[in-house]
Amino acid sequence: RSTEIMSVIPRRSHFILQRFSSSTAIKSMVVSAGANPTSSTLTNVSSSASPPMTQVDVPSSTLPSLTLYGDLNMRPFRNIWMLEELSIPYKHILCKPWSRIAKSVHPMGKVPALLVEYNNGESTTDDGVTTKNSFVVLESAAINTFVGDLSREYNNLNNNPNQTPILVPPPATRERAKYDSLAFFIMTEIDFQSLWIHRKHSDMSDVFGEAPVAVTEAKRQFDNALEAVESELICDSDENCFLLPTGFSAVDILLTNCCFWAMQIGWLEKTSKMEASSKPTTYDGATKTPIPTPKPLSPKLELYLKCCRSRPAFVKANDLRKAQVYERKNTRRNQSSKL
Repeated sequence: RSTEIMSVIPRRSHFILQRFSSSTAIKSMVVSAGANPTSSTLTNVSSSASPPMTQVDVPSSTLPSLTLYGDLNMRPFRNIWMLEELSIPYKHILCKPWSRIAKSVHPMGKVPALLVEYNNGESTTDDGVTTKNSFVVLESAAINTFVGDLSREYNNLNNNPNQTPILVPPPATRERAKYDSLAFFIMTEIDFQSLWIHRKHSDMSDVFGEAPVAVTEAKRQFDNALEAVESELICDSDENCFLLPTGFSAVDILLTNCCFWAMQIGWLEKTSKMEASSKPTTYDGATKTPIPTPKPLSPKLELYLKCCRSRPAFVKANDLRKAQVYERKNTRRNQSSKL
């Protein structure tokens, strides 16, 4: 199944690039020609009508300024957790999807989005011309992969290979192939085709419409996909249970967040002591369709989530999320008191 995903991704990515190649919003988010080289995986695009593509193949020995846009109660939580794991300086701007701020950095106004700026977002060419030296990375999994690569290359260039943990394996290695396979699988099979279907047609049904049959099928898809990923877990102790043989990685952030998302909507039991089979089938009062039974949490998956949740970076990220919720409640309370 992972092989199928990896074979399809290039064609889909090519289509997306073709579709949005003429978008002004996209062009404004890509590094301008003449920008300071930053990574072997990045490309420059000029502002001309027919922008030439220039390969950037010299890594930078300085860290860029990173600004994360999004709500920590959503997918941006994955990125805050990753940044805390690597102890990389960053700024966070709270914004909701489709808001004016979100639309300023994402062509569809979605979150998360990571603004990457070198030299305050500007650079000067040899002939004195000032150009943009910034770009935006979209999608939570892509952001974490980029940040992991950035941290690893930065430490290698500065002779600090052990300064921070390697949460994203180096390219063209067996470990990276495994990492990419799991990351794509989790994002497509668990996030997009399962949890997001529920979010769209249940929590956001006023926007996307109700689709109870689709939600029921999404739950079945979630159960099957989670079992497939759970079979990949490598547990050799009560404190070491992760997806990659090298230990904790950015792909564990994705799976852990998806599992907690599933717990919040009642798709996954919160403890292995619960027995879902003993619960009677319940039905939605409006649609008369059966409400999905939570998937039992296996002891192995429970141990895995415990290992991930006990990490200091997760605790810090979760504290930041709670602080955001608390601040928002205070703001609403103050606004109500003025009415």
